[in-house]
Amino acid sequence: MKQIVTSLLIGIATLLSVQVEAQTAEELKAQREQLQTELKSNETISREEKLTKLEEKAPSESGLQSIDGLAKTATGLLITVKSANDVLAKFKTDLKDSGNGEVDVTVHKAKLSDYIKLVTDLAAAAALIKTGMEQLKGAQADAKSLSPLKAKPALTSVSYSADALKLSGEEIAFQTKLVNNLIATINASGNY
Repeated sequence: MKQIVTSLLIGIATLLSVQVEAQTAEELKAQREQLQTELKSNETISREEKLTKLEEKAPSESGLQSIDGLAKTATGLLITVKSANDVLAKFKTDLKDSGNGEVDVTVHKAKLSDYIKLVTDLAAAAALIKTGMEQLKGAQADAKSLSPLKAKPALTSVSYSADALKLSGEEIAFQTKLVNNLIATINASGNY
């Protein structure tokens, strides 16, 4: 999990700088094709299904501030991931490469400003993951210290939160790669 958070923070830092290494149109296209293949992979589809299930089954309050705070952070993270997925969904299905590195979107013309806003959302999600990871340690200790009767709902909430943090971290890492490619493509084409 620490590797996911570390790689996520590095990716977000790269995006925030918006200074992407100069890549040729062919390199960007090949990277985009790899991302599209990854997008259709069983792993990605499974992760998105698990994220949807987590969104549907938010835990009830346990009465412990540390556990409820962690669940609130995890739920906020799921909302951020879903929002980013909704924004990217507009572009995932309608992306067309004109052959010269320029990306054309038939429904909504992709603009650099759209992706800059998305970078801000992804950075907020990365901050939520970091906060959640810090909260997770305390929440796990608190849940283990409860009586067996009270521990079950608390442990369920902690488990939900840990799953949400892990899956969201993986999804955000993928989204970061995708947005990074799109920003590089827009910059390379001069199509701001």
